[in-house]
Amino acid sequence: MFLFLLILFLAPSALSLKVATTSYGKVRGITVWSDDNNHKYVFKSIPFAKPPLGDLRFAKPEDPDPWDHVLDASKYSFACMSNNTRSKYQKKTSEDCLYINVFTSERCFAKHCAVIVYFHGGAFKLDSAVMFDDTFILERYVSEDVIFVIPAYRLGAFGQLYLGPNGVLSENLLLFDNVKALQFVHNEIENFGGDPNRVTIMGHSAGGTLIDALGFSKMIDPDASFFQQMITLSGQGEYGFYDVAVNISYNLVERVGCMPENQNRSFANIGDIMNCMRKTDAIDILKVQTEMIDEDEINFKSIIRGAPFMELNGLISDLKKNVPKRNMICGSTQLEYKNDPYEFHAAGTFIDLENPHEVVEHYYESMKGKGITQKIIYTNCRIQENKWIDPLSSAIYISARTYCEAVALSSGNSYLFETWQKPFSSHLTDMQYFIGIHREKIHTPDMDILDSFYSKLLVNFTRTGIPSPDWEKLDPKRMNYLELKVDSELNEGPVMRENYHDELFKYWMGPVKEYDINVTKWVKLETVDVVK
Repeated sequence: MFLFLLILFLAPSALSLKVATTSYGKVRGITVWSDDNNHKYVFKSIPFAKPPLGDLRFAKPEDPDPWDHVLDASKYSFACMSNNTRSKYQKKTSEDCLYINVFTSERCFAKHCAVIVYFHGGAFKLDSAVMFDDTFILERYVSEDVIFVIPAYRLGAFGQLYLGPNGVLSENLLLFDNVKALQFVHNEIENFGGDPNRVTIMGHSAGGTLIDALGFSKMIDPDASFFQQMITLSGQGEYGFYDVAVNISYNLVERVGCMPENQNRSFANIGDIMNCMRKTDAIDILKVQTEMIDEDEINFKSIIRGAPFMELNGLISDLKKNVPKRNMICGSTQLEYKNDPYEFHAAGTFIDLENPHEVVEHYYESMKGKGITQKIIYTNCRIQENKWIDPLSSAIYISARTYCEAVALSSGNSYLFETWQKPFSSHLTDMQYFIGIHREKIHTPDMDILDSFYSKLLVNFTRTGIPSPDWEKLDPKRMNYLELKVDSELNEGPVMRENYHDELFKYWMGPVKEYDINVTKWVKLETVDVVK
């Protein structure tokens, strides 16, 4: 009798362990039971690369070693090393973090479902692949027959350290992590019930910039075999300044003690520097990085134009030519950033300016002289007489417009939208609708209505390529977009509009670029005068 009761007691636990077989070995996840027998399965911490430790720190990711046991995939790995004091979501971090998390279902194992691969945001320096709510993902995506995958990637100095062309250290290590994760999905997702020919990559903020870089690259996946669709939400277009990235990296190396402060960087032995950096305790590197942020506001927070997605210091405009044929959704919010307009903060190279520092500095200074306030700048999210919206917000609006336009001109279908939900919509507020975080304490009934169908649009797009029959695909001549909002009091819902940020686009592509050209001319004239 005792043995019978023991079997009954243990049976539910035993049945709750789901095993999948990958090319590297078996993994055992967890089961979330469902009354309709479409049980949900979560496989956490599946290695898609070797741990980037020892000689593999600051190296391109390598395929994981196979294992001969059943790997426990029931718990999240640690988050990647980051300035976690600035993010409430990260409790434990580690260099050993290159793992991928897969949310799937019984029905998907039977019929092979479409897949979303989500790259998290956080300015490439914080947040993680382990910070999201399992229940939200299972209810909003997996229950709708979409497999949801979240890979990690190295952050801060661990993913962005770069000392210039040297043959020892590559630029954009974090992007190489992204590519390795996509290769894993392409090769292994069938083992979790996914269709490798129906993969959509999605990202928000810095994650959206990753989507643009990955999806428009002619070098990474030009035949669209790894993924076929893209969703970029509030993508910042944050391609950092090359010289700044190299300078920050040398600054860190010097502070860590891996290069004498007064040594000429042009004659630095990169091999010796990297040997030292690989032997330095990761916590010590993170401490120095944190000091650089807190004391000097020096930060690792962008990818640079280079490998693996484009030629080093190539043009963003070239990236948008001859785009691999894919479908795309591009989204933004009404306000995006609400930074102090008096604080100089140059955005990345979201358009091809030769003198981005000088251009942004000039226009911030001109705004100071006019006594412009943030309220005026953002009134109705339209450009007022000052003709200026700060570069951080402009980068998002112009990126959304130009990337979606490039897809439409390359025979793909693209869909453009902007969230205008009251009481306000800014850079983080829409995350509650598609990934379940940053939900306000005060939540209106209209927000709940939007919440009921926002993620459904993304699900429809992932499964069919069409988010909604009422959402018109982008016509570049009209720049039509969906204004996404719900206002029960005025009996208003989502509506199609035209001329998405037209004035803003014309201003950056007109007077701003003209000023940039003039700066280049002035520099050349000054150079000639000096020579004379």
